[in-house]
Amino acid sequence: MHTIKQRLKHIRQASNLSMAEFGEKIGVSAGNVGDWESERRPTVPGARALVSIAETFSVSLDWLLLGKFEQTASGWEAVAGQTTEKTRLNLLEDLAGCLPGLEEEDLQLLVAIARRLQSLSRRKKRGSH
Repeated sequence: MHTIKQRLKHIRQASNLSMAEFGEKIGVSAGNVGDWESERRPTVPGARALVSIAETFSVSLDWLLLGKFEQTASGWEAVAGQTTEKTRLNLLEDLAGCLPGLEEEDLQLLVAIARRLQSLSRRKKRGSH
């Protein structure tokens, strides 16, 4: 997703919302949403709407505006084994940006996987001391 328009449409569609429903959740008209998603119109959400979208759909403003935390396969490989605190926060924000599009069952699976990985990581740390 290269443009803010594509990211807005992705959030709306991943949430299974019509333009009217999406607009209602963030306090704007369906027409505004349509204008924002249209590649033919230069309009984008204002600051209040962007903040509302970010808070309502649990996405970062950096991702929404810039697509900053979308990682390519090579990007993930580049940070493997070199996790700094900043990289860790970027990865967490990237993960958070994916959550609105997941079904309940997928969210539960993701939590189970995260807990399993956390447990394995703790064991690995204990074994290295």
